[in-house]
Amino acid sequence: MTRTLTRAALLAGTSLAAIVVLAVPARAQNAAWNTNPANSDYNNTANWSTSAVPTGTAFFGLPSSLTNIAINASNSVGGWTFNAGNYQFTVGAAPTTFDFTGAGITVNGGSATITNNGGLAFRNSSTAGTASIINNWVVNFVNSSTAGNASFINSNTIAFFSNSTAGNAAITNVALAAVTDFSGTSGLSGNGQVSAGSIAGTGIFALGNNELTVGGNNQSTTVSGQITGGGSLVKVGSGTLILSGANTYSGVTTVKNGTLQVDGQSDSNTVVNTGATLTGQGLIQDVQINSGGTLAPGNGTPGSSLSIFLSLAFQSGAIYMVQVNPSAASSVTMNGTATLGGATVNAAFAPGTYVSKQYTILTANSGISGTFAPTVVNSNLPANFHDSLSYDSKHVYLNLTLGFAPTPGSGSLNQNQQAVANALTGFFNSTGGIPAVYAGLTPAGLTQASGEHATGSQQTTFNAMGQFMGLLTDPFMREVGCGGNSAVVRDRCGETPAGAAGYAEEGSANAYAMFTKAPLRARPFEQRWSVWAAGYGGSQTTDGNTVVGSNRATSRIFGTAVGADYLFSPNTLAGFALAGGGTNFGVNGLGGGRSDLFQAGAYVHHTQGPAYVTAALAYGWQDVTTDRTVTIAGTDRLRAQFNANAWSGRLEGGYRLVAPWIGGVGLTPYAAGQFTTFQLPGYAEQVISGASAFALSYGAKDATDTRVELGVRTDKSFVQQDGVFTLRGRVAWAQDFNPNRSVAATFQALPGASFVVNGAAQARDSALTTASAEMKWLNGWSAAATFEGEFSQVTRSYAGKGVVRYAW
Repeated sequence: MTRTLTRAALLAGTSLAAIVVLAVPARAQNAAWNTNPANSDYNNTANWSTSAVPTGTAFFGLPSSLTNIAINASNSVGGWTFNAGNYQFTVGAAPTTFDFTGAGITVNGGSATITNNGGLAFRNSSTAGTASIINNWVVNFVNSSTAGNASFINSNTIAFFSNSTAGNAAITNVALAAVTDFSGTSGLSGNGQVSAGSIAGTGIFALGNNELTVGGNNQSTTVSGQITGGGSLVKVGSGTLILSGANTYSGVTTVKNGTLQVDGQSDSNTVVNTGATLTGQGLIQDVQINSGGTLAPGNGTPGSSLSIFLSLAFQSGAIYMVQVNPSAASSVTMNGTATLGGATVNAAFAPGTYVSKQYTILTANSGISGTFAPTVVNSNLPANFHDSLSYDSKHVYLNLTLGFAPTPGSGSLNQNQQAVANALTGFFNSTGGIPAVYAGLTPAGLTQASGEHATGSQQTTFNAMGQFMGLLTDPFMREVGCGGNSAVVRDRCGETPAGAAGYAEEGSANAYAMFTKAPLRARPFEQRWSVWAAGYGGSQTTDGNTVVGSNRATSRIFGTAVGADYLFSPNTLAGFALAGGGTNFGVNGLGGGRSDLFQAGAYVHHTQGPAYVTAALAYGWQDVTTDRTVTIAGTDRLRAQFNANAWSGRLEGGYRLVAPWIGGVGLTPYAAGQFTTFQLPGYAEQVISGASAFALSYGAKDATDTRVELGVRTDKSFVQQDGVFTLRGRVAWAQDFNPNRSVAATFQALPGASFVVNGAAQARDSALTTASAEMKWLNGWSAAATFEGEFSQVTRSYAGKGVVRYAW
């Protein structure tokens, strides 16, 4: 109570003093503060150049030994002028007063700081200039005076009376009881318009019925106290004014420049003009956004919101700015109606690891009138996303659709890329969100993510089983009956006498026996065994397809086999074989794999005169390992390991012709059918290093490739000293009925995001070539070497095998 009465007395006293000063004119006297004053007492005449305390202008500029000056007795002066030095003044406690009655404070150099513990007044159009004033009691501005460009730290009362104003001063209330009071003035022009460069802090800012314009000094400040009264507030300048308190002023708030952020409560209707922004997460009475103005709800953090008690209206050309992160968007919620007026939505997307499908950006509980402009302006929209708006009766939604963009100039994604894109888009649409690492995939990233390397094991397996079947069913490697060229077979059948000459045709009678039907000499048949060992291997390259999106695939095979034959009759031979080896395969730049291989098979060969038929069945087992490195987001090394089975069968028949007009060359037209079934299990990749985002699980699959062959085999034998040397060849056409190589995959981290990726497909039609040489010795040993090729528009395959046989 005592403090309030004292402050009231000071306010009354300073006003009365103004009347007295005006009523009793006095002659003003100027003086300068001495270089070496006697002490720091402002009221000591010995400290002044004229030996009198000045009443006109006090000058502070000469170097002085004392710049901390105490004012402990009431006094008045026309003004202070500072030309140098940093001066600090302390006005003593009440009832001490100090009045400026003329020009006020002018700082040409140095600085002036006043700590006021009593009564400080600026009168008669005086100004506080650029002084720094720390107010602990009362500062009054009277009679058209101004706070100028001063800065105030106020813990008590600053009051403006009779046409005074705060000018461009920065006023900060630093105590809960602090008051900055504009209610006693009507502004310099008497029109109720007052200003302050900036206001900040706690306490009370009392407007009265005035319009207070703040922000002219372009500072950004926060008012955590209350703005009260029936007046209005105008925000200018480039800075941000944050209102975080419970403001009760009832006039209109106009945001002309800069940003007004309402984080507390405002009972004022707010208008935002061109170039200005209203933001915050508080409660506002009513809002209008004019053309060129911006409403940016929240505090800049996605998910924060601004509440409006009544209604919101946008003019055409206004901007509605929302902040979006992977899980939320800033928004406005209101009790009243939202009039959208064709304003533009501007969505700013924050970086994140997850993107949602739909965000609520406005809720109007009393309904929505009109729509926003159809095109959303966005910044930092994640790659491959497209945004749009949708509405219901009370809400506005920002929708994101995921659509992967093709490589510039390509026009579209290839089929593999589109398959991955469709899987990711489907996951996004069904779950309402997706991690950004998937959403931002480029076409090259989609290719990496496809896991195409997993298709390589299929063709490699078909090749491995095909080469093994070639060992089992080559009819010239399994000659039986009495029409062949084998010395051992001929000896078995008793066609020739023992000796090297028996390896070739013995004169015309035997050489043309099949055409002349001349009887051959025969002797009793003997059942016999033969054993053999072979090494085989090869490589294949298959070109990819740009439309499908498959890439060049390569494979290599190597193995060794051992087998045994048994001659059951002069025309029938049967046997079995076991093989072991390995494979490796790769898809250009996308990874590859390897396997350990085991094979087992059985075969039978039967001749009837010059005709033959061969059949074989084989089984293959592999321990497969795949490896790839994904570099989409860092470096991720992924590996899978699984066991797989394969089954294969072949049936071949042909008819051998030998005629004298072709020099004794044997011609054998043949036809064959072959199948291979690869039983691919379900398996999953494991992370060796890096992240698991692109680890895939692959579905089980039985892949069957059926092939038919039509061709001609040739042979020609030459007599040697100790045996027979035979050259053989083959040309054929082959057709594959299932040349495609595909596998189904699912992203492990995105359940249900499944797709089918296609590897490099074989051509349906291909050409087969074979060239071989065989040597059979009299002692029952034989050896053969074979080169094979398969060629098509997309495939180049080279293979070889070597066989050593012993018959007894």
